[in-house]
Amino acid sequence: MSNKDVKVKNFNSNMLAESARNLLKEHGIESIIKVEGGIEFQGALGDSFGADLYVLDKDYKKAKEIIEHEN
Repeated sequence: MSNKDVKVKNFNSNMLAESARNLLKEHGIESIIKVEGGIEFQGALGDSFGADLYVLDKDYKKAKEIIEHEN
């Protein structure tokens, strides 16, 4: 298994992606948010673009379960 980033979910807003990122952090999973154009950020930006939440591939299964459980 490599340490590459894997997309867990696409969100319609950066605020929703940021909430999911915080939830994963509470469970000990680090993540990043990428918006259109490949920009990575740790904080909130405007909601003009959707946002993709990424984790390391080793954390993918657990992250997916946590996010799906919250929805």
